[in-house]
Amino acid sequence: MQNFLNARFILAFILIGVATAGVSALLFNPQLGFFGWIGSLFSEMTALRFVGVALTMVSAASVGYIASRLGADPAASGFVPIGSGYTYGRRLTTDSATGETRMVTRTADNALDDLDMMVGLASVKTEINKLLASLEVERRRREQGLPVFATSRHMVFTGPPGVGKTVVARAIGDIYRSLGVLRKGHLIEADRSQLVASYVGQTAPKTLDVCRSALDGVLFIDEAYSLSAAEWKGDFGREAIEALLKYMEDHRDRLVVIVAGYPAEMHRFIASNPGLASRFTKTIDFPPYDAIELCEIFRAMASEQQYLLPIGFEAALAPWIDSQRDDPQWGNARSMRTLLEKTREAHALRTSRDPNASVAEFELSDIQSAIRDS
Repeated sequence: MQNFLNARFILAFILIGVATAGVSALLFNPQLGFFGWIGSLFSEMTALRFVGVALTMVSAASVGYIASRLGADPAASGFVPIGSGYTYGRRLTTDSATGETRMVTRTADNALDDLDMMVGLASVKTEINKLLASLEVERRRREQGLPVFATSRHMVFTGPPGVGKTVVARAIGDIYRSLGVLRKGHLIEADRSQLVASYVGQTAPKTLDVCRSALDGVLFIDEAYSLSAAEWKGDFGREAIEALLKYMEDHRDRLVVIVAGYPAEMHRFIASNPGLASRFTKTIDFPPYDAIELCEIFRAMASEQQYLLPIGFEAALAPWIDSQRDDPQWGNARSMRTLLEKTREAHALRTSRDPNASVAEFELSDIQSAIRDS
C-alpha cells in the first residue's frame, strides 16, 4: 500500500512538472499556444533535447521519491531531531498483580527520594550530596558566564555484594539525565563475560559493542577487577581495559563508567594501569549492613509485598545474620531477599493446611523455618 502511494506521488509530481513547463512556455510565448508548444516539442526534437527531457523526467521522479520517503519517515533521514517526541528516562513498568503496564518517568527528585528511603548507607549519601553540590555550582558558574572546568565523572564503587551499588548507579544515571549531564542516563550492566572474548582479535570489538550500547548513559562494570586479575598469556582482560580506556577518552562527555567490586581487589585493579588511575579519581565505599539495618531491610521488603511480620522477629533474625556475615557467599540485602522467599514458602505451607490462618501475616515459626533451610 505504501509503495502504491509512493508511485502515485511520483507520477503526480511528474505531471505537475510538465504542466508547469507548459504554463511557463505560454507565459513567455502566448502566441504559440499550449498545443503548439507540445507540437514544437516533438517536431524539433534532437538527440540533445531528448537527453535533456529524459534527465528532467528522471530528476522529477527522483525528487518525488525522496519527497515521499521524507514524508513517510523523516526521522530515518535525520530531519527530525533524535529524541523528538520521546522523554528520556521513561520506562515501562508492569504491575505483576494486575498485569497493567504504564509509562513512568523518574526525575532527579524521584531518584533522590528513592535513595533517601534506602536503609543505612550514610557515607554513600554524603558522597551523592557532594556530587549534587558540584553540579549545582557548575550550573551557576555557567549562568554567570564563568568558566567550568572538565571533571572526571567516572567512579569506583567498593563494597561487598548486596549493598546497593547497582541501585545507586542507576540513580546517578537518572540524576545526570535530569540535570542535562547525560542525554539518556540509562544504565548498562556488564561483567567480564560481556567484555572479554576467548580468541585473539575478538575482545576489543566485543568491549566496544558494550560501550556503544551505554553511550549517553552509565556503563556499570561489576567485579571489574577480574579484567586484570589473570596473568597468563592467553587472557584478554587487559585488551578489554585498553579498548575501554580509548572509548572513554573518545567520548569523555557522553559516557560515565562506574567500576565496582571488593575494596582490596578494586584498589589493585585501578593501580594496574595508569590510564585507570587517571580517569577513576572518585571512589565511593559501600559498607556492609549491620544486623539492625538488615532487619529493617527485611521488614521493608515484607511490607512492600504486603506481609506483616511478628512482633520481636529481630530477636530470631539478628543472631542468624551475625553468624552468616563471614560467609564468602553472604549477600547482605540479597540474602534478606532470599530469606524472605523461603519465609513465604514456609508461610504458604503452613497456611495451606489451615483455612482460617491469615495469608497476610508471618509467624515467628515461618522465619525460623526459613533460617533452618538457609
